[in-house]
Amino acid sequence: MKLFFLICAFAFTNIVASQEIILTEKPFTDNYYGKVISDPYRYMENPDDTLVQKWFRQNSIESRKLLDNISGRKEIFEKLLELEKRNSFDISLLNITDNNYSFYLKKLNSDKTGKLYFKSGEKAKEILLFDPADYKKEAGSNYSITYIKPSWNNNIVAIGLAKNGEEIGEIAFLNVKTKTLLPEVITHCWPAALAGIKWLLDDSGIVYIHIPVIDSKDKNYILNTESVIYKIGDQPDKHKIIFSKNNNPEIEITNADFPVVYDFNSNDKYITASLSGATTYEDYYYAHITELKNQKINWKPLYKKEDELLNPKLINDNLYCVSSKNTPNFKIIKTNIISPDFENAEIVVAENKIESIDDYVINKEGLFYSTTKNGVEAKLYEKKGDIIKQIQLPIKAGAVTIQNNNSNNTGLLITINGWLNSKSRYSYDAQKNIFSEANITAPILYPEFEDFVVEEIEIPSHDGAMVPVSLIYKKGLKKDKMNNVLIDGYGSFGISLKPRFKIFYLSWVLNGGVFVEAHVRGGSEKGNDWYKNGYKSTKPNTWKDLIAAAEYLIKEKITSNEKIAITSGSAGGILVGRAITERPDLFKVMICKNGELNTERLKETPNGPNCLKEFGNPEIKEELEALIEMDSYLHIKKGVQYPACLISTGMNDARVAPWISGKFAARLKASSTSKKPIVFAVNYNAGHGLDNSNLELYNDFADQFAFALWQMGNPKFKLLN
Repeated sequence: MKLFFLICAFAFTNIVASQEIILTEKPFTDNYYGKVISDPYRYMENPDDTLVQKWFRQNSIESRKLLDNISGRKEIFEKLLELEKRNSFDISLLNITDNNYSFYLKKLNSDKTGKLYFKSGEKAKEILLFDPADYKKEAGSNYSITYIKPSWNNNIVAIGLAKNGEEIGEIAFLNVKTKTLLPEVITHCWPAALAGIKWLLDDSGIVYIHIPVIDSKDKNYILNTESVIYKIGDQPDKHKIIFSKNNNPEIEITNADFPVVYDFNSNDKYITASLSGATTYEDYYYAHITELKNQKINWKPLYKKEDELLNPKLINDNLYCVSSKNTPNFKIIKTNIISPDFENAEIVVAENKIESIDDYVINKEGLFYSTTKNGVEAKLYEKKGDIIKQIQLPIKAGAVTIQNNNSNNTGLLITINGWLNSKSRYSYDAQKNIFSEANITAPILYPEFEDFVVEEIEIPSHDGAMVPVSLIYKKGLKKDKMNNVLIDGYGSFGISLKPRFKIFYLSWVLNGGVFVEAHVRGGSEKGNDWYKNGYKSTKPNTWKDLIAAAEYLIKEKITSNEKIAITSGSAGGILVGRAITERPDLFKVMICKNGELNTERLKETPNGPNCLKEFGNPEIKEELEALIEMDSYLHIKKGVQYPACLISTGMNDARVAPWISGKFAARLKASSTSKKPIVFAVNYNAGHGLDNSNLELYNDFADQFAFALWQMGNPKFKLLN
């Protein structure tokens, strides 16, 4: 009898444990200038709410169970792994020093994360310096390298490290000769995101950004940051502040600003700094480089964000900048910092009405700059004296990055990307006009992609603006309305979605689908006006451009509303979240990872005060109205048939608070009448996803694609049980 009771009690306990936790609505309203806003899941913002935390845990378990039980998911994942294995290793964070030493991360297929390697010359033997798997093993955390910076004499490498998908981490110092770590470890830092690490000219220490508060539950989280100098050998918490709100009261610095000091070298006369953050234009300052030795640096204004200048380069007393002032496709200007005159500055490279200036470098040979047309067609130019000539690139380029090989070399390092060609590096000899391959790895062949077609088009949006759209599909595409379409986009911070070789998106095409990149407003694909027309009060253009792209594909009989999935993440959450809340009938699936889905509450999120520069300040009526308009959570309505959604978040995300995705998912679950799944996938070992290993990325994309294809009715993808 006792045994029977125990068995029954055990069974009952399991039934209760498996029952779905339903989060109920709780009345809560805000009154903004007479407008009442309902926020029934406001209580989910409380990190100490035990029921909410149980709900997060349950969704983590149940979403994993569901996604793993979609037939075909395993095949997508295994195909991605098989494609990766053709590349025996990946190279990242490549640093080439003035004497051609190379420091870089190398990740073999068998590695979970990259290891630090070193070569003393192009043909020298490769040496393993540091494996992060051995770092703090006893703590049980998984560390990865997020940033590396060798000292000028190449004797020490400063290494940024973070654990378990987090971004904020620490800096360790490695002795190159002995391959051992120095005892000092700096915490409270984020070098991969906050302008990296700069070595002092005598290699005695580094400049980095110190974050006083790194507890995401604290109201001062990542606020009041400081650029500091740390001297090797000092206690890790000892540093000299050189740029901060408290240290520089003469400069108007807000709590959310990141006071950043930029790279410098021994050839420089000045150092530069800015009030950085989630914004395109910034206030810049400069000081004589010798002031790094002073107790306090006398920062002088270089220009204000209202001057609309980018990418400053100080060469002696001359300031070169990219300017968008009255030139949406940009121009390169030059003025003297002793008496700067931006209104009448010398125009070094005039605006091109068709191509947008992307980047530039200056060396002993002259000025070199790259351009893009619609963000997808790149060109390279050289200016010597008054002569500008186009440099014929060795292969077709969707995107080009240019950099000096090193400060003592007249040559350039050119990196070329495309939708169907992997990253290729070339050394360019300007004197001989010769390109030579500088790839660290041999080119990899992907015969699966040989019959893929890239089509670049422009389609009219709701207001007649022509939106660039990139389509990738297999030859012989049938316009029978039956193609499964995946549309990606972003549309914030002026970031252009340039052509990149992404195996995971090409795998969608391998599965018979059409991949679409919508270059919506809010990016800079068509210059500065394209960015400003998807910014704050004009933000609706961003999701209306995406809606127009979907409508075009349906009109052209490429697909139907039963075959369209849209995907994005982070600030792209505004794009996809508002697209389905404005036109839920147009999409079959929405996929959103770590999305900004509740912009009206941005100010209350850990990284929110920084993001207000891009999206709007709630204390300004017009900007608050813009934040409300772009808020996907606030636009969810009861009784609407919303599409199937896969909403995911990493609980270690330092950029977008996990409760944002949680609130959106909870309200959508309670409001949608379509009976289509609203899956909330929670990963307790992930952050924003920027430092994910390929294994983690491929698992994520296998989840997303299997979910979308299942909902689209692809017979290979079914829920097994």
